[in-house]
Amino acid sequence: MIQPDAAPPIRKLDAIDLQLLRALHANARTSAEELSRVLALSRPAVRDRMRRLERMGVLVGYTIALDWELLGYPILAFIWVRTGSGNCDAHARSVLALSNEAAAIEECHRVTGEWCLLVKVHARTSRDLADLLDAIRESPQVSATATTLALSTERQPEIGVAR
Repeated sequence: MIQPDAAPPIRKLDAIDLQLLRALHANARTSAEELSRVLALSRPAVRDRMRRLERMGVLVGYTIALDWELLGYPILAFIWVRTGSGNCDAHARSVLALSNEAAAIEECHRVTGEWCLLVKVHARTSRDLADLLDAIRESPQVSATATTLALSTERQPEIGVAR
Protein backbone atom coordinates (compact mmCIF):
# COMPACT_ATOMS: atom_id res chain seq x y z
CA MET A 1 0.00 0.00 0.00
CA ILE A 2 1.38 3.41 -0.99
CA GLN A 3 1.43 6.00 1.78
CA PRO A 4 -0.09 9.40 0.89
CA ASP A 5 3.23 11.17 1.51
CA ALA A 6 5.38 8.58 -0.26
CA ALA A 7 7.80 9.92 -2.86
CA PRO A 8 6.69 9.50 -6.46
CA PRO A 9 8.41 6.73 -8.37
CA ILE A 10 11.67 7.76 -10.02
CA ARG A 11 11.21 8.13 -13.73
CA LYS A 12 13.81 6.68 -16.06
CA LEU A 13 15.51 9.21 -18.29
CA ASP A 14 17.87 8.27 -21.08
CA ALA A 15 21.12 10.02 -22.02
CA ILE A 16 19.36 12.18 -24.62
CA ASP A 17 16.78 13.33 -22.05
CA LEU A 18 19.60 14.34 -19.72
CA GLN A 19 21.43 16.14 -22.52
CA LEU A 20 18.21 18.00 -23.38
CA LEU A 21 17.69 18.99 -19.74
CA ARG A 22 21.28 20.27 -19.49
CA ALA A 23 20.85 22.36 -22.63
CA LEU A 24 17.57 23.87 -21.41
CA HIS A 25 19.01 24.50 -17.96
CA ALA A 26 21.87 26.45 -19.52
CA ASN A 27 19.43 28.47 -21.65
CA ALA A 28 15.69 27.87 -21.46
CA ARG A 29 15.26 29.98 -24.63
CA THR A 30 17.27 27.60 -26.80
CA SER A 31 15.27 27.00 -29.97
CA ALA A 32 14.09 23.56 -31.02
CA GLU A 33 16.27 23.98 -34.10
CA GLU A 34 19.40 24.55 -32.00
CA LEU A 35 18.45 21.70 -29.66
CA SER A 36 18.00 19.41 -32.65
CA ARG A 37 21.57 20.22 -33.75
CA VAL A 38 23.00 19.68 -30.25
CA LEU A 39 21.11 16.42 -29.73
CA ALA A 40 21.39 15.18 -33.34
CA LEU A 41 17.62 14.73 -33.50
CA SER A 42 14.92 16.18 -35.73
CA ARG A 43 12.98 19.19 -34.43
CA PRO A 44 9.79 17.11 -34.08
CA ALA A 45 11.71 14.51 -32.06
CA VAL A 46 13.04 17.26 -29.77
CA ARG A 47 9.54 18.71 -29.29
CA ASP A 48 8.16 15.21 -28.59
CA ARG A 49 10.80 14.64 -25.90
CA MET A 50 10.07 18.03 -24.35
CA ARG A 51 6.34 17.31 -24.27
CA ARG A 52 7.00 13.86 -22.75
CA LEU A 53 9.24 15.40 -20.07
CA GLU A 54 6.49 17.95 -19.36
CA ARG A 55 3.84 15.23 -19.05
CA MET A 56 6.15 13.27 -16.73
CA GLY A 57 6.45 16.35 -14.53
CA VAL A 58 10.22 16.57 -15.03
CA LEU A 59 9.98 19.84 -16.97
CA VAL A 60 7.61 22.03 -15.01
CA GLY A 61 8.30 25.35 -16.69
CA TYR A 62 10.63 27.54 -18.66
CA THR A 63 11.90 30.50 -16.74
CA ILE A 64 14.20 33.49 -16.82
CA ALA A 65 16.98 34.63 -14.52
CA LEU A 66 16.75 38.22 -13.31
CA ASP A 67 19.56 40.59 -12.42
CA TRP A 68 17.98 41.96 -9.28
CA GLU A 69 20.63 44.66 -8.84
CA LEU A 70 19.88 46.10 -12.28
CA LEU A 71 16.19 46.08 -11.32
CA GLY A 72 17.02 48.26 -8.30
CA TYR A 73 17.21 45.56 -5.61
CA PRO A 74 20.89 45.44 -4.57
CA ILE A 75 20.27 43.73 -1.23
CA LEU A 76 19.84 39.95 -1.11
CA ALA A 77 18.86 38.55 2.26
CA PHE A 78 17.83 35.19 3.67
CA ILE A 79 15.43 35.31 6.60
CA TRP A 80 15.01 32.32 8.89
CA VAL A 81 11.55 32.29 10.47
CA ARG A 82 10.48 30.28 13.51
CA THR A 83 6.78 29.87 14.15
CA GLY A 84 5.13 28.90 17.40
CA SER A 85 2.94 26.13 16.08
CA GLY A 86 0.36 25.31 13.51
CA ASN A 87 0.43 24.83 9.79
CA CYS A 88 3.82 25.87 8.37
CA ASP A 89 2.40 26.00 4.84
CA ALA A 90 -0.19 28.55 5.96
CA HIS A 91 2.57 30.57 7.66
CA ALA A 92 4.58 30.46 4.42
CA ARG A 93 1.62 31.82 2.45
CA SER A 94 1.14 34.64 4.95
CA VAL A 95 4.84 35.55 4.73
CA LEU A 96 4.73 35.50 0.91
CA ALA A 97 1.78 37.90 1.05
CA LEU A 98 4.09 40.50 2.67
CA SER A 99 6.15 40.87 -0.51
CA ASN A 100 5.97 44.43 -1.81
CA GLU A 101 7.51 46.93 -4.27
CA ALA A 102 10.42 47.73 -1.95
CA ALA A 103 11.21 44.24 -0.64
CA ALA A 104 10.37 41.40 -3.01
CA ILE A 105 10.12 37.89 -1.61
CA GLU A 106 11.40 35.54 -4.30
CA GLU A 107 11.06 32.23 -2.44
CA CYS A 108 9.81 30.82 0.83
CA HIS A 109 10.90 27.31 1.78
CA ARG A 110 9.57 25.07 4.53
CA VAL A 111 12.67 23.62 6.22
CA THR A 112 13.67 21.13 8.89
CA GLY A 113 15.54 21.91 12.09
CA GLU A 114 14.96 24.63 14.62
CA TRP A 115 13.58 27.04 11.98
CA CYS A 116 10.33 26.58 10.09
CA LEU A 117 10.83 28.77 7.01
CA LEU A 118 13.68 30.14 4.93
CA VAL A 119 12.73 33.26 2.98
CA LYS A 120 14.76 34.70 0.07
CA VAL A 121 14.30 38.47 -0.23
CA HIS A 122 15.55 41.17 -2.60
CA ALA A 123 15.33 44.68 -1.14
CA ARG A 124 15.90 48.17 -2.52
CA THR A 125 17.41 49.53 0.71
CA SER A 126 18.29 48.32 4.18
CA ARG A 127 15.31 50.33 5.49
CA ASP A 128 13.02 48.41 3.12
CA LEU A 129 14.44 45.12 4.40
CA ALA A 130 13.96 46.29 8.00
CA ASP A 131 10.33 47.19 7.25
CA LEU A 132 9.70 43.73 5.80
CA LEU A 133 11.35 42.11 8.83
CA ASP A 134 9.11 44.18 11.12
CA ALA A 135 6.04 43.06 9.16
CA ILE A 136 7.09 39.40 9.42
CA ARG A 137 7.75 39.73 13.16
CA GLU A 138 4.33 41.35 13.70
CA SER A 139 2.65 38.07 12.80
CA PRO A 140 1.39 36.44 16.02
CA GLN A 141 2.55 33.03 14.73
CA VAL A 142 6.20 34.16 14.37
CA SER A 143 8.31 33.57 17.46
CA ALA A 144 11.75 34.52 16.06
CA THR A 145 13.68 35.53 12.95
CA ALA A 146 17.34 35.60 11.97
CA THR A 147 18.62 37.38 8.88
CA THR A 148 21.72 36.81 6.77
CA LEU A 149 22.85 39.15 4.00
CA ALA A 150 24.44 37.65 0.89
CA LEU A 151 27.70 39.28 -0.16
CA SER A 152 27.95 37.49 -3.49
CA THR A 153 26.28 34.67 -5.38
CA GLU A 154 27.70 31.85 -7.48
CA ARG A 155 25.39 29.81 -9.65
CA GLN A 156 25.58 26.17 -10.61
CA PRO A 157 26.32 26.35 -14.35
CA GLU A 158 24.83 22.95 -15.09
CA ILE A 159 22.17 20.77 -13.56
CA GLY A 160 23.52 18.01 -11.38
CA VAL A 161 22.27 15.02 -13.31
CA ALA A 162 24.52 12.11 -14.12
CA ARG A 163 26.40 12.25 -17.41
